[in-house]
Amino acid sequence: MIIDSHLHISYLKKQKTFTTIKRDLLNLMTKNKVDYAIVIPDNVPNPQCADLDELSKLVKNEKKLFMIATLAITKINKSNLARIDTMFKEKEAIGFKIFPGHDPIYPTDKRWLPIILLCQKYKLPFIIHTGVNSGHPEVAKYNDPKYIRDLALKFPKLKIIIAHYFWPKLDYCFEMTEGLPNVYFDTSALADPEVIKDSGGIKKIKDILVKTIKRRQDSIIYGTDWPICSFEKHINLIKALPISNELKKDIFFRNSLKLFPIKK
Repeated sequence: MIIDSHLHISYLKKQKTFTTIKRDLLNLMTKNKVDYAIVIPDNVPNPQCADLDELSKLVKNEKKLFMIATLAITKINKSNLARIDTMFKEKEAIGFKIFPGHDPIYPTDKRWLPIILLCQKYKLPFIIHTGVNSGHPEVAKYNDPKYIRDLALKFPKLKIIIAHYFWPKLDYCFEMTEGLPNVYFDTSALADPEVIKDSGGIKKIKDILVKTIKRRQDSIIYGTDWPICSFEKHINLIKALPISNELKKDIFFRNSLKLFPIKK
């Protein structure tokens, strides 16, 4: 089994409808033997990437697709919190993602507190975008793992997923998350050529993943960041790791099943 824990319904250069992209996604999942995918919406209306409203309609009757919730921090209010609560309760959404770096906000911003409490209430992951954005390394100041460490220590029952491993500073991210049993990592974008090059090469990527899963067996979940990144390259990355097949199964699906209520 393979569960892709991090992708989007979006297009890159050639404009497509979201329905067409969803069909492309399902076809690619079949081709690459991916059983389930967890789709992340944009936190603002975006004609290029499905937002929460669009995505809710797109995945509703798809047995292989699950959804993460998100909100811009400025949209956290009583009405939207009630909606997220209902989505969590009904398992319409199975986690929440924030985008520090894309947005000029920090994971430790106090305005996230009601979302964090909802994630804790329903035992759902709080996913944090990390690392640089292409051509904009300065944005990484917003998602520095030192803030994630503070958050993890303050809320030890909160399951936190670090997306993109704070590339290109993988070693720093590994060191800053030492001793945090509630912090997890997805592999999204780690097989992307730009990420590999800027992070020190494919050996560095493999080494950090091996160190991480050997430090704590349940700490890595498989993700791609499709359509920006390739299904095949990410699958091949995990298959090429010098670890046991059992640990590879942990990455591909077992650890995701522990974090997300994937049942339809």
